Amino acid sequence: MLFSLSRVALHRLTDLGFSDTKVLRLMRLYDRTCVALCEGQHIDIWTSEHENGMSVELYFDMIGRKTAALIAAAIEAGALLATDDDEIIRRYRAFGWALGMAFQLNDDLLGIWGDEGATGKEPTDVARKKKTLPLIYAFEHAGPEDRARLAELYARDDPTADDVAEIVRLLEQAGARDYTRVEARRYRDEALAELSAAGVLDSAARERLEGIISSVITG
Repeated sequence: MLFSLSRVALHRLTDLGFSDTKVLRLMRLYDRTCVALCEGQHIDIWTSEHENGMSVELYFDMIGRKTAALIAAAIEAGALLATDDDEIIRRYRAFGWALGMAFQLNDDLLGIWGDEGATGKEPTDVARKKKTLPLIYAFEHAGPEDRARLAELYARDDPTADDVAEIVRLLEQAGARDYTRVEARRYRDEALAELSAAGVLDSAARERLEGIISSVITG
């Protein structure tokens, strides 16, 4: 039902004065994004059901098809409605994609090392045994003994507070926190560069948006 209503909303753009060509382009974007989201979700489900199914490379592919694709499409849709300049549209899509990647990686950090008082979100990813980038990276880069210990702790059905603390220590020892932080900042900076290159946003609005992004995605 909601899927059908969303397509009806796209058709209504014609009544608002947008050309059939532009509406068709938006529908194509909408459908391609839905396919990407389904692909990303399939990767997520499949790897969660298969031990050692997720790698760092595949994780980036997955979030690129989920969080990044969704944010990129939303921003590209706005650009499509605002301009006919394909280069500006491309820049805004690139901005949205990089922002989505940065947002997800930053969320991975907050899920383990976040300050609940500052974020309003309890860092429970380790206790819930979520396989986010820090854990995946640690399994790929930790030494044999640390990797074995990490696997043992993560296999426990009900990890204690001490178990969680040890897992976090092993992640940090493997460099997972630093790696995730660096990648989040890299995509954040890429997003800001694309936003600046688009060159059409009101300067005051752009500075405000840049400030929000920089303050939220700090790692």
